[in-house]
Amino acid sequence: MSKILITGANGFIGANIVRAALEKGYDVKTFVRKTSNLSTIKDLPIDFVYGDLRDVDSISKAMDDCDYIIHAGAIYLFSPMWFWANPEKIKAFYDVNVWATDKLMKEAMEKGIKKVIFTSSESAIGMPPDGTIGDEKLFATKKELSGHYKISKYLGELIAIKWNKKGLPTCSILPTVPIGPYDIKPTPTGRIIRDLMNGKMPAFVETSMNIVSVKDVAMAHVLAIRNGKPGERYIAGNKNMTFRDFLRLIADVAGRKAPNFAIPKLFAITFAFFDELISCKIKHVDPKTPLESVAAAKYRVFNPAKAWMELKMPKTNIRAAIREQIDWFYENGYIKNK
Repeated sequence: MSKILITGANGFIGANIVRAALEKGYDVKTFVRKTSNLSTIKDLPIDFVYGDLRDVDSISKAMDDCDYIIHAGAIYLFSPMWFWANPEKIKAFYDVNVWATDKLMKEAMEKGIKKVIFTSSESAIGMPPDGTIGDEKLFATKKELSGHYKISKYLGELIAIKWNKKGLPTCSILPTVPIGPYDIKPTPTGRIIRDLMNGKMPAFVETSMNIVSVKDVAMAHVLAIRNGKPGERYIAGNKNMTFRDFLRLIADVAGRKAPNFAIPKLFAITFAFFDELISCKIKHVDPKTPLESVAAAKYRVFNPAKAWMELKMPKTNIRAAIREQIDWFYENGYIKNK
């Protein structure tokens, strides 16, 4: 039985990758920090290895007896960009998402790992200047990378490509906007669903996005072990939707009322600016509406056909994925009343 080392295994995508790998019959070893919340994976038949991605020795030892690596570990959050940003938090993005990725790839090559699957982001995809649907051919431009998370994930993918050229088989999975169970933090999209269900989302900013079941994203990672071509990138996505239609679909699935008031983006940016200023400089807490999250509200739609055809990635109905996330939120106390 082949063994996979999965980094970031306790995260939203990672917890689903673990389950997809077990479903496909792999032996799973997870690389997690001792301080991590492991509630989403603690009862699964997997091995736990403790360490930190910035500790090269710990990740190197974790690779022992493994055939493949799925590198889903990363710092994923929207961080303040202005003069009040915490320099240590900014440095952590690049230490974990870039520097540690480079070291992991180096160790994997030296250990003879057969293939590394790197979790990138749709943020690393460049949008065609003619306004057509994006695909894997274009890389994001500097103008499109509106924050440290996006920049660091883009640089991390370039590192995966670099090591592939050096002889380590790698390929990249680029999730769009995943929804579904085990969204423990929750993610920005999960917070949208939670807030709508709790009646705390009176308005929204117009945008478009590609929505996908997190289970399909997870399975794309596992299928890439056998089906992914080294050096290639695959958009793990499903349905392109406007944000308005996405909210309406959530409301329809849940039997709730969707917000109908669209906030002008300039207003949202102004609100986020002052939220960051007051939160970071006066209250010394993380802002509820980071500027980066508002800047991310762009029209980004994609063609995931390559992942469907080459990886054989499944296409779960979006209504079903929404239902799964809502049910998981109910079961874990994120939603107050049914």
